[in-house]
Amino acid sequence: MNKAKWLIMFLLALSMAAPTIAVELTLGGFPSFMRTRARFIGNATFISALSNTNAKQLGFNDNNDNIFFADTTLRLTPQLVLSDAVTIRAQLNVFDNNIWGGATSEFVGGRSTVINSSLSFSDRFRGALLTGPGAIDDPGFFNVRMLHADIVLPHNLGFLRIGRQPFDWGIGILANGGWDPYSDLGFVLDRFLYLKSFAAGSSSLTFVFVTDRFTQGNSVVAGGGDGWDGGAVALIFNNPNVMGTNFTLGGYVFPYISQTNLTLGLGSTPAAPPLGGTAVSGIDLDRLTLFSGLLDIKTDLWRLVGEFQAWQGEINFQGTGIGDGFDVDIDLSWIWAARAEVYPGWPLKIVAAEFGWAQGDNANTGSLTGNGSGLMFNPAYNIDNLLFKHMIPNLYQQEGSVINAYYARLWATVKLIDSISFTPQVLVAFNEQTNNVEVNGILGSGTVVDSVDAYMGTEVEGTLTWHIHPGVSFDLIGGVVFTGDSLDQLLAAQAAEVIPTIAKLLGQSRVG
Repeated sequence: MNKAKWLIMFLLALSMAAPTIAVELTLGGFPSFMRTRARFIGNATFISALSNTNAKQLGFNDNNDNIFFADTTLRLTPQLVLSDAVTIRAQLNVFDNNIWGGATSEFVGGRSTVINSSLSFSDRFRGALLTGPGAIDDPGFFNVRMLHADIVLPHNLGFLRIGRQPFDWGIGILANGGWDPYSDLGFVLDRFLYLKSFAAGSSSLTFVFVTDRFTQGNSVVAGGGDGWDGGAVALIFNNPNVMGTNFTLGGYVFPYISQTNLTLGLGSTPAAPPLGGTAVSGIDLDRLTLFSGLLDIKTDLWRLVGEFQAWQGEINFQGTGIGDGFDVDIDLSWIWAARAEVYPGWPLKIVAAEFGWAQGDNANTGSLTGNGSGLMFNPAYNIDNLLFKHMIPNLYQQEGSVINAYYARLWATVKLIDSISFTPQVLVAFNEQTNNVEVNGILGSGTVVDSVDAYMGTEVEGTLTWHIHPGVSFDLIGGVVFTGDSLDQLLAAQAAEVIPTIAKLLGQSRVG
């Protein structure tokens, strides 16, 4: 009976499938592709946690919050080879997640709260291109993601990369450029990079130096701003034959990161009444220290890899109109993940298990805190397609993946025939903080829930991939989330945060 139950769950997951078509072109090792996908998300947001009565009082037909839309991204990565030593590379989205007609803020960002900044709310009416709320003229065309020069220095002096470039590190839980057709976002910044490798017997030691400008909306915290780091270094040790394994050990440190004139949507909060507005401008990130470690051991049959990221610092609110000297200390906080992979061979391409952790906030009454839920997994980290890519970011109103949570997942890829493979996945998620948990905010800005259960929920997901042609695939992805009491409580808290605003807009004095 137990096996039959799981079989039924997988069939149900496939019945909720969302197709993805990706056409991939390889230009100098940097991927280009066109991706078209249709997505259906059932019981997508906090509205599904309401009663039918409350939903109707708010102007909705019922409490079924289902989202369906299709969107297309065309990403090109051209390069200009000037010589054997100099190459200029660019990456741009010719159109960036343009939605196929009929999409309005009622479907994405209105009634629903899908967290995906690169979605475009576009439609055509009598040949005119219409866009999202307020008719902002931004249909999502020609978004330049990267533009940089790669220079190989003469006499084996090293390598330079200058310009807007991706930040990739380890398995990508934080530093992830967002390369593949499943990723919408990623860590891209304006950077000067110098790299030099040194031979150490049969091993190699690679030294990396970078210095960055945080502009064009890139930020180490939410809210844009303008900033820089005083320089960062990384060291990577690799030995291709340690007891028959490829052994890699690495680490980096950003000693000092500073940003000015941030704007954070802090909202109202019982934890810090001075922040009663919907946003605060002029915030400065006085200092931030970021560091990481990586261990990767691999053979032809298996791989063990782990990565952690940690930071600490201070945010300053002077000159924001809420009082001088109002600062937030970012206590030492961290995220980490470890994975084991096995490559059995036909028909099993891979079997893998992973555990990950992202420290959360314990909101302190009467003050702001910033120890956790500021550092989160990169949204380009492909952990799954619903629970950590939609529900959890939706709760916290932050673009991220794993936030205030720890998880375990198990997956495998099975070759059904040469051109068709199937990847089942099971993921179980838990809250890292269960007391005084914040919802819909950061730095003490949201509703505080006194306590929630640890167990969030379980997701069962299946991906059926048809490899039509090299670089052309069709994916059918379906997932079912079984919510635990914790996720139900957090969804209800999110509804409590948003309902008064909706009720006021609708001219209602109370919600039953």
